[in-house]
Amino acid sequence: MFSSVKASQSRFNALLESMTEGVVLIGKTGSLLYSNKTAREVLSIAPGDGIAKVENYIEEHFRKVYLADSPNNPQDFFAGPTRYVSKVDSDFFIEASGFLVPEFHGYVGPRMGLLLRDISEEVSMERMKRNLISVVAHELKTPVTTLRLQSETLQRQIRSGKLSDSQQLLTEMLEESERLQNLICDWLDVSRLEAGSLVIKPKVQTVTAILNKAMKSVHLHFPHLEVSLKVEPEAECVLADKDRMTQVFVNILENAARYNDKEKPTCNVRSEKIDDSVVISFSDNGIGVSEKHLSKIFDSFYQVDMGSGRKVGGTGLGLSICRGIMAAHGGKIWAEQNPKGGTVFKISLSL
Repeated sequence: MFSSVKASQSRFNALLESMTEGVVLIGKTGSLLYSNKTAREVLSIAPGDGIAKVENYIEEHFRKVYLADSPNNPQDFFAGPTRYVSKVDSDFFIEASGFLVPEFHGYVGPRMGLLLRDISEEVSMERMKRNLISVVAHELKTPVTTLRLQSETLQRQIRSGKLSDSQQLLTEMLEESERLQNLICDWLDVSRLEAGSLVIKPKVQTVTAILNKAMKSVHLHFPHLEVSLKVEPEAECVLADKDRMTQVFVNILENAARYNDKEKPTCNVRSEKIDDSVVISFSDNGIGVSEKHLSKIFDSFYQVDMGSGRKVGGTGLGLSICRGIMAAHGGKIWAEQNPKGGTVFKISLSL
């Protein structure tokens, strides 16, 4: 009988340890009686660590998140499911649900338990959906409204026979329609990247040629941006899709001009050979990106300022697309803080 009970308990423990959800058993005094592997990872505790009061420990390391439709009761720790966000990592969310354990091996009487789930990915998707709505409302409203006003103005001029400003109106309408087209192209590129259907046609290109092509496009909208280039002889040629790599260059250069409060926005481009790769760095003198945002700015729809009143527009897709294009080339892209002020974007391509 002892052997049978021991084998049953071993199977039970093995089952709990293999669960993707965290399981915590709490004593009558609130102390930690048991935690499986996932729970220990969520709570950042080692096997055998004791916690005098689980409720206090969670509230010390996490902050409760109240939702409009949540039944959360601040007076009841076990009311739930309850969401918490880490006080150290604002992107780490867990969900805790209380349950009753009538009998547990080695303990007499009922005990309370917690089921812990890492819901960081779910919250990230919820944020992305909210950001998408915000971006669509903000970015599409302006060109659509402008196009309508310009069309109405042009219509009145045609009716009155006074077409003195018609050429200017048509030019502005073309610019707004181009803006809409670019938004749609960005969303299509994201869809292709997520589906793994982005096609690139790499050929031997020169960094100088790609940069010159990108600068022509950028200077149409940001003529005051000053760009300098320094290329090491062994880092002049790369194997890349010229159009897609130009797209990456354009996005980085436009960000250097757009997120800049200087009278003369600048971007210093340098291409050098490091080990078996060509690394191209873009150092700007813009407003910069704080350390906590550097690793997130390449996520889809992520923007440092997502408020409806943000000063600089944008879909938050540009850098995400750049990351996908670099991945399709077998390369990578990342960002660093510029010690002189601003941001340094770097892309790496294998030789």
